[in-house]
Amino acid sequence: MKTGGLALISCCAALLLRKTNPELSFAVSAASVCALLILTLPLAKALNEMRDTMRQLYGMEDAYVVPVLKCCAASLLARTAADLCREASQSAAASTVELMGVLCALSCAMPLIRSMLKTIGELL
Repeated sequence: MKTGGLALISCCAALLLRKTNPELSFAVSAASVCALLILTLPLAKALNEMRDTMRQLYGMEDAYVVPVLKCCAASLLARTAADLCREASQSAAASTVELMGVLCALSCAMPLIRSMLKTIGELL
């Protein structure tokens, strides 16, 4: 509820400032994105608890769960950064950020891919 209210207020403020002062409008948007990300940090605690539960109930190792969480975090941060770049009319930078997000997610997933290939190799 708080995040929705903050997003609505910041969108209205950014729209009101866009015609008269586009730079300040972008600053308001960027600041609101940072504030919204800070408000969502408590959800990371819930994800950590879920990881602990999966480890206890199913015997899953961190090697299987952590890369997935890292990939999700990388993709969300890259998407947010790319959207901010687009709002600043920097589409080339936005595309580059998206590409870097994909490469970062792939590098985070490498341990999981190696583990899966090792398991497949042992089955064959």
